[in-house]
Amino acid sequence: MSFHRAAFANWAASAAVVAATLSMAAAAHAEVNFSIGVGGPVYEQPAPVYVNPPPVYYQPAPPVYYQPAPPVYYQPAPPAYYQPPPPAYYRPAQPYYPPSGGRPRLSDMQQRALDNCSLLAPREQGRCRATVLSTTR
Repeated sequence: MSFHRAAFANWAASAAVVAATLSMAAAAHAEVNFSIGVGGPVYEQPAPVYVNPPPVYYQPAPPVYYQPAPPVYYQPAPPAYYQPPPPAYYRPAQPYYPPSGGRPRLSDMQQRALDNCSLLAPREQGRCRATVLSTTR
C-alpha cells in the first residue's frame, strides 16, 4: 500500500467535521448552553424625571385707538326727469276657431274619436265631444 498525503488530509478533514457535528448534536440534545461573558462596570441611566415647564406669559396686545367716523350730511336728491312711456300697441286678438266656419279642423284621429262618441250612451256623448274638441287648436 502506498501512502498518499492528499488523501490522508481529505480523510482527516472530513473526520473532524463529522466529530464536530456529532459533538454539537450531543450538546444540543443534553440542553447545554454556552455563553461568553465580558465583565466590567455596569451603568444604568436613571429614570427620566418630568418637570413642569415654567408658566407662559403672553403680553396683551397694545391698545388700538380708532378715529371717529366723519359726520354724515344728507342733502335732497337732485330732481329726476323720466321720459313718458311709449304708446302701447296691442295686436288684434286671434280668434279661437279658424275663420273658415263654425267647426275647427280635426285630424284624422280626432275625427275618428268624435265619430266614436255617438256609440256611447246619450248622457256621455256631450262630455266625449267636449273632450275631443278641447284637443284642437
